[in-house]
Amino acid sequence: MERQKNKRPAALRASRRRSLYAGAYAGVLAAAVLVVTVLLNLAVQAVPSKYTEFDISTSGLYTLSKTTKTLLAGLDADVTAYYLAETGSEDRNVTNLLDRYAGETPRFRWQGRDPALYPTFAAQYDAANAAAGSVILVCGERHVTVDADELYQYDYSAYYTTGSVGTYFAAESALSAGIAALTREGGYAVYELTGHGEQALGSDYTETLANIGVTLGSLNLTAAAVPKDAAALLLNAPTADLSAADVQALRAYLSGGGCLLVTTGLLTDTPNLDALLAEYGMARQPGLLVETDAAHYSDGYGGAYLLPVLQQNEVPAGVAGGMYVFAPLAQGIVADGGAQSTAESAESALTHTALLSTSSAAYAMLDYATADTVQQGEDDPVGRFDLAVAEQDAATGARLVWVNCADFLQDEPNAAVSGGNAQLLGSIVNWMVGAQNNAVVEAKSMNVTALQVPTTLILPLGLLFVLLLPLGCLLAGVAVTVWRRRR
Repeated sequence: MERQKNKRPAALRASRRRSLYAGAYAGVLAAAVLVVTVLLNLAVQAVPSKYTEFDISTSGLYTLSKTTKTLLAGLDADVTAYYLAETGSEDRNVTNLLDRYAGETPRFRWQGRDPALYPTFAAQYDAANAAAGSVILVCGERHVTVDADELYQYDYSAYYTTGSVGTYFAAESALSAGIAALTREGGYAVYELTGHGEQALGSDYTETLANIGVTLGSLNLTAAAVPKDAAALLLNAPTADLSAADVQALRAYLSGGGCLLVTTGLLTDTPNLDALLAEYGMARQPGLLVETDAAHYSDGYGGAYLLPVLQQNEVPAGVAGGMYVFAPLAQGIVADGGAQSTAESAESALTHTALLSTSSAAYAMLDYATADTVQQGEDDPVGRFDLAVAEQDAATGARLVWVNCADFLQDEPNAAVSGGNAQLLGSIVNWMVGAQNNAVVEAKSMNVTALQVPTTLILPLGLLFVLLLPLGCLLAGVAVTVWRRRR
């Protein structure tokens, strides 16, 4: 009996020791699992978001374009983005995109700055009036502010007919343009010619040129010579012809390797200007261009309001894929008396390149000035016509681009194609001055398209999901129950 009494406390102590060891082991194991989980979380957070988060949005909101990736890969200086937003009110679209930028290169990083907590922070970067949601980009001593309203674009073109407003996420375009402007070394001076009733560039175009480092100035050839810093000249839809002296000044400028962009219209007679263009192998195609291929004119207007074919070559290479340009009431351009395709003249060392063309189903309406309706006449030429061309003189280095559409560089046509005309202008200027011509980043649609069920499928699908499938499940359940009972 006494031995049994002595054995019980010993067994009890052994049981308690085992329980203590088991508890200690479980505690250590739990702590180890917790530490591993925390470390794993930290490790995952350190991995760039492009490897841990997948963009499943239909328009690829957070998928960086090739243009942006090339820009970030080429950074040779650190860029920091400061996102101005109240804590808890950040736009997840913007922060996710900034994470993607940071994941591409260690040269880019971003931080949030709450204006309530840092009321004087933006002022040191000349952005005291920046709205909440803006992004300040800083590189060394240089900085640029991307306003909050630049991160989204809105299309009201269908508002009065359908009541809908198109929403586009343009943050990548705005941020990449800001980084490019911030890290760009130097810039270019382009002068708009005046004194001949020229149209002024629309704001869309001036903004595009500013984003590629262009400083715009004005120049009256009658009053002053072409400045030495002029990288290119722009003659935009003159309503009067140039004087002989003006043409001579342009001729001298081009013979010295200058660059000239000209837009004209079919309603203005400019024989002196046409003579200068003829020296570079270009002449007007008589008549108003009319497109009969529905894919190449605007549905809301008609065949004379062209959506021309954008040719694939180095001049328009900066236009984003899938973009259109709009050319209302345009006239054709012929080269060397009728050549309408890329050709090279050995004698003059001129290279002619088509930029914008109609389809092969277009025609040039010769009696447009007296006709009551747009209709093809018996003598109207039919075929493919170029309405924008480029000439390059290998002997002098001169580069000349002619767009035979008076309203091509106005804001309204540009808005109709979501900025395609402005992108082409930036691409042309980049080609003229020899700058890198990367494609522009296109804004991404955030509009949700409702799933439309065809009327003919409504009844069959209703029967399938409301009657047949539930009935099938019920019968299957009954069959399984009966089978189990029989076992």
